[in-house]
Amino acid sequence: MFELDWLLRGSILLFLLKGFGVTLALAFLSGAIAFCLAIFLAAARTSRSPFISLPAAGYIELVRALPLMLLIFGVFFLSKPFLGIALTPFQAGIIALSAFMAALLAETLRAGLNSIEKGLIEAGKSQGLSSVQVFRLIQFPLMVRRMAPALVSQFIALLKATSLTVVIGVPELLDRATVLSNRPPFQPLPVYLLIAFAFFATNYLLSLFSNWLQKRAEK
Repeated sequence: MFELDWLLRGSILLFLLKGFGVTLALAFLSGAIAFCLAIFLAAARTSRSPFISLPAAGYIELVRALPLMLLIFGVFFLSKPFLGIALTPFQAGIIALSAFMAALLAETLRAGLNSIEKGLIEAGKSQGLSSVQVFRLIQFPLMVRRMAPALVSQFIALLKATSLTVVIGVPELLDRATVLSNRPPFQPLPVYLLIAFAFFATNYLLSLFSNWLQKRAEK
């Protein structure tokens, strides 16, 4: 029989809640950075100049081909010998997640850019707008609106991927669950079931939000 009284203590729940806060911080910070990078990558990917599009395409294909865990290890362990920068596990996790997610989001945003009717772009240019203004006032708002459900789905994937940072010692939710499971009364199953429920509840709410955005975009 499992004893659950210890797991429901305030100190234990607060310990896990702090880990969940780290998980959310990883997801939101890396998601915001990745989105900004992905905008530039998507715009560069669609450029007519090969000097702009080819480096962007090379970055996207290279990063997408690498396992995320390998990227996490690489950023954490190679930043010091190659760049002389000693990153904390949290900083390395942010960089690795941002770099990886930017490559995935760039392709999503590029699909959004390609879905915009050329007539709208031509109409903007005929009004005297520059290419930058056309992108900022026409292409970018339409791209985000059309790709919003896909972006939320990518964020759900990112939220789950934060658990991989446990390999470099980021004190996120899974790491704290492992700490608890290795302490008396040595009952890992209830701990991991609670962690699974936390991820499920959060991702389910995000899925509902994604469905709402999808219905709104179809109107």
